[in-house]
Amino acid sequence: MNKKILKILLVMGIIFLLVACKQEEKVNALLPPEKGEDVTFKTSSLIYQNDGSTVYSIGGVDSLFTFSNDMLSINNNGEIRAYEISYDEIHLTTEGFEEQFKTGSEVPDISSYKNIVEYNLCKSTDDLPGYRLYVLDDQYWIGTLYKNSIWRIVSLNIEK
Repeated sequence: MNKKILKILLVMGIIFLLVACKQEEKVNALLPPEKGEDVTFKTSSLIYQNDGSTVYSIGGVDSLFTFSNDMLSINNNGEIRAYEISYDEIHLTTEGFEEQFKTGSEVPDISSYKNIVEYNLCKSTDDLPGYRLYVLDDQYWIGTLYKNSIWRIVSLNIEK
């Protein structure tokens, strides 16, 4: 009798672990998309903006970001820009995040998040901004970079 109960508990424990692992995968399963697929996000709120930036210098906050496996398209009030990207994944610490900002900036607090992943999508050039995606547990943020410094971060919601 005890062996039978032990086997049932063992099977239930394995099933529980498998379900928990699957749910963890679903959080980050949206990105990067499979080849031939894309995922679109809409900005929901401004998280951070560098004091030196303006809407003129980095565009409006109300944008659509469409990710494919190798391209990022940004629709900013009808003006569409496309960037070649790669999903260079980095597991980020709070300290590593804070180092990305200019000294004296008020940095967004990410200490409450357990799983923080950064994707370096594309680097900034003299003429074009760079982009960095942050996946914080189940939230998505995108950072706009100039000269490898964060100029703005906005939160994203999946566009349905």
